[in-house]
Amino acid sequence: MQRSLRYSLFLLVFTLIVIESFSQNAIRAQIDKERDGSFLDEKTYEKARGFIRRDSTYYLGYLLEGAFLFFRANDELGFTKAIAPLKKALDKIEYDYDPLLRTRSNNYSVYSANYRYHFDYGLITYFLSRCYQNVEQQDKAMEVLMHIRDRNFQMEINMDSYNTMAWIFHRNRVYTSKQFPFLKNSVKENVAAANRYLDSALQKIQNDFAVNNGLYDPNFLNRQYLSTYHYKAMIHDYLLDIDSANYYYDMLIQNQAYSSNNYAEFKLAMGEFQEADLFFREAEDRESNPEKTTKEYYYMRGTLATYRGQPQLADSILSNVLQSQGSTPGYGWHCIGLARAQHYEGLTAESQERTNKAARFQELHIGTTWGQEQYNMAVASLNYINQLQFKKEYWFEHDEWYFWLNPLNWYRWVKYTLEIRHHKMVLASLIAENPEREQVIYSIFSPENLVSFDEVWSAIDGFGNEYFIDIYQKKLQTDKRPRVKKYFRYFLGKLYLAEGKETEAIQFFNQVLNDPDSTDPYQTMLLARTYEGLAMANSGSEKARYTQLLYTLYPQLVPFTDLTMEFNLSEVTTTSDYQEKVIQDLKNTSIYFSSNDQAPQVTISFLVRGEALDMRYAVNNGGSVSQQGILTIEPTDRENAGKLLAYHLFGIHKTKIGERPLVPPAIEKEKTEKKEKKEKTV
Repeated sequence: MQRSLRYSLFLLVFTLIVIESFSQNAIRAQIDKERDGSFLDEKTYEKARGFIRRDSTYYLGYLLEGAFLFFRANDELGFTKAIAPLKKALDKIEYDYDPLLRTRSNNYSVYSANYRYHFDYGLITYFLSRCYQNVEQQDKAMEVLMHIRDRNFQMEINMDSYNTMAWIFHRNRVYTSKQFPFLKNSVKENVAAANRYLDSALQKIQNDFAVNNGLYDPNFLNRQYLSTYHYKAMIHDYLLDIDSANYYYDMLIQNQAYSSNNYAEFKLAMGEFQEADLFFREAEDRESNPEKTTKEYYYMRGTLATYRGQPQLADSILSNVLQSQGSTPGYGWHCIGLARAQHYEGLTAESQERTNKAARFQELHIGTTWGQEQYNMAVASLNYINQLQFKKEYWFEHDEWYFWLNPLNWYRWVKYTLEIRHHKMVLASLIAENPEREQVIYSIFSPENLVSFDEVWSAIDGFGNEYFIDIYQKKLQTDKRPRVKKYFRYFLGKLYLAEGKETEAIQFFNQVLNDPDSTDPYQTMLLARTYEGLAMANSGSEKARYTQLLYTLYPQLVPFTDLTMEFNLSEVTTTSDYQEKVIQDLKNTSIYFSSNDQAPQVTISFLVRGEALDMRYAVNNGGSVSQQGILTIEPTDRENAGKLLAYHLFGIHKTKIGERPLVPPAIEKEKTEKKEKKEKTV
């Protein structure tokens, strides 16, 4: 009797399980039919929540929810929200279908029956790994990639385990096992580990060929190698292994599988700026990724425009990007790029305000090897060169004979000197703590060096001339990049000039001028700085000649040098005491007005328009008009009209002169306070 009862209960339970299983399978089959739709569609979220309500044990609803949140995310909070459903999706698909995920077969019917689970597993792990990377939880991202690797898929659909592991090692190469346990303890070891993962990726493709042959087209199987070549090219580019980088890029280009942006950065590191600019433009045209990633090409095009002597073009590019993108990933980098453009336009106050915005912004470095250390370096560099420029501005605006009789000017001198020293020390400490400074910063051009060559010089200036002379003499002999060597010669000229060895400095500066590449318009800033160096190394008429050449090539630089520009001021007709004062204030700036017919000719005229005053100016330089325009002075701005006019003679279109914005004392303190505030809010 008892045995019969137990048997009946067993049959009842078994029947209920079978019925529930059939019911659950029917629900899941219906969910699978309804899954179609874009992850970007607003309806996807509601569909995902509906799937979860119908079967909370099925992975698909969590996959759709996580994918929708992933594409919606703009900040750390957004990606963190996406992690929770994606983690549930991963746990549930592994729990229900792990044996199918591990199935390898050359039989089409067996493989096709499991294909959709492999496909969905790839989506889940891709989105989850990317989320962890975007919020700097690199150890969690590596754990997800280990899940993929350990299942030994015969074809990693939507995922790329070994290549992504290599990417994570390379992206975080400056850290050690203290930050992330999986890392090695030096940049060299981390980059070597990345290369080993890439070798493993190539080996896996070979190992999987037999099981995939016949299921996939041979051309498709061969193209798998190109993904790994992409990362191989990136790492050899970073190491400045020119021959190896060229080999992999040639393979990618032949198969139309290259990244326009990465190839542009390779060309930039080679000193081939025109080619770099073309490929950065191509990257912008080819951009179609719906993910919110750092758009490196806008930032780099801005830097190249300043090299061409067109900072106003860089300003336009980056201003338009910032206006259209809002506070999304990349905003901080674009602020830095715009600040650099404004610095070289001579708009120092505007540059510093934009730099301050970048310092306050919590940038997510998405889809890029650009990291927080490089970000901090770029901000600190701009803080320093802007502080130098603030001091030069004040000296340019006040060149009265009684300058040192004014106690306020003594105060200004002490204030600027202390602030410049402080920001120099901040910058120097960042470089000293940077484990890749020789590979990235001292090499001047590198895919990971995100400051201009001019800023690199500002950073090393004053820190061991003999040490850096030795470095750049060796680079002249050993560096394999012929187009970069003129920059080494320029640095050597500046270093010898700092040592008081004008003869040696002039020799190196002249070698820069005689370089076959000197007519390239992308060398404008280099030639301008070389003219500045030659002017500082000479005296008398030679000094004046090189100063005028600097003015002709890159006039915005002149007021912020230790040089005085000579102009021939035509006779100005004034009709009021105020107009007389404007001319006097103009002459009290750091400009030498003479009767030299060889100097650029300046003409000025006044037109009273109601309460406003229009000042029409023009500079005739060697038979062509280099600067011209109308500067309108409103009644409230009359005090500084002469100084504003002086700037406009150099193509610096300032609209006001006033207090300089404060430069933040440090970067990390601000970011730490913001993080602590955010944690308290959460």
